[in-house]
Order: sequence, then structure tokens, then C-alpha cells
Amino acid sequence: MASFLTASNATVPERKAEGLALLHRMWSRRSTPPRHLTEPGPTDEEIRMLVRAASRAPDHLHLSPFRFMVIHPDARDALADVFVAADRELDPAIMGEQLDRTREKAHHAPVLLAVISRVQANDTVPEIEQRASAGAALGYVLLGADLLGYGAMAVSGRRLTTAVMRSAFGLADNEDLLCFIGIGTAGKSRGVQSEPDADLLQTWLPGSRQTI
Repeated sequence: MASFLTASNATVPERKAEGLALLHRMWSRRSTPPRHLTEPGPTDEEIRMLVRAASRAPDHLHLSPFRFMVIHPDARDALADVFVAADRELDPAIMGEQLDRTREKAHHAPVLLAVISRVQANDTVPEIEQRASAGAALGYVLLGADLLGYGAMAVSGRRLTTAVMRSAFGLADNEDLLCFIGIGTAGKSRGVQSEPDADLLQTWLPGSRQTI
């Protein structure tokens, strides 16, 4: 059965009802740390669906200022080596259990996506707008994963900025490794999200600041 959102004969109230249901799903989304994500993860087709959702992120002039890379299951050991080398670049004295924990992170979550931002030279679309587009795209992946019934979380950190990581992922000068997204089945109950801050939404009026 076609959903109200795709049915050509759906009424406005029907579309709104389904839209509200989706909003409630968005409001209930929680991030699940990759270490708590287990099999099964999304299929190859579901991953393509998530990237298709990401392609619908706001993208002024269609510059596609982002791309994704799936970490192949057989590449996790190699990724662990890269993580360790990156941490050693940041701190040559690091050793022992710290490196063991670093190595473990490469094996968390059944599916791991690398999110890469790529800023295009353009006089109309500034860098900040292109990076915002990449952020929106990764948000769409997180929401899409939740709608498919999976847990997910974006993880980042200083490690991603190292020369080791940039070389391993073959980044161009205009590219940055924004984050990794771990996706899988949530093996631990997610907590209740607090209500948004009261001043998250305000009304602009010169000379005043009003909260809706």
C-alpha cells in the first residue's frame, strides 16, 4: 500500500497525519554509541537508500559538497591500524591499553560509514554553507537509519584531522573527514531525551529578544 506521502490522491489532512507521525519518530531519535550496536546492520540496499536520503539535503547550486565511503567488513583490521597510527601522530608517547581501546573502535558497529565534506570553489556558495550541507546530509542518514529500525551515531574527534587519516582515505586538499557513522541494531536501551532549551527558538525583532 502506498503511503499518504507518495499517493497522488492523498488529501492534505492525510499527508499531515503521516507527516506528524514521522515528526514524532524524529523527536524520539537517540544516538546509540557504536560499541552498543550489534548485528544485524543495514543491507547494501538499505545503505544505498540512506545515501539517497542524504542526497536530498539542502545543496545550493547542487555542488554535492559531501560524499560517503562504506568501510568494507574485511578492512576493519586495516582501519584499526590507521586509527593507531593516527593516535601516535597526535601523541608519540601513547601506548598500551590506550592503543588497545583505539584498535577496538575500528571494530564497533556492523556498518561504518565515513562522511567526507568537500568544499567546492564557488563565489556564490561560501564554505560555511557547503559544510552545513554536509552536516545536514549526515543528519539525514541518522534519521533514515532510525526510520529503518536501526541505531546509529556519528563519531568524530582529532584523530580524523591527522595526516595519517587523510592519506588513508585519499582526501583531496578540499576534503575533510567529517565523521564516521556507526549503524546497527541497538543492543542497549536508549535513554529519554531531554526537552530542547526554551531559547532554542526565538523571534527576531530589532531591539528585543523574544522566545516563542
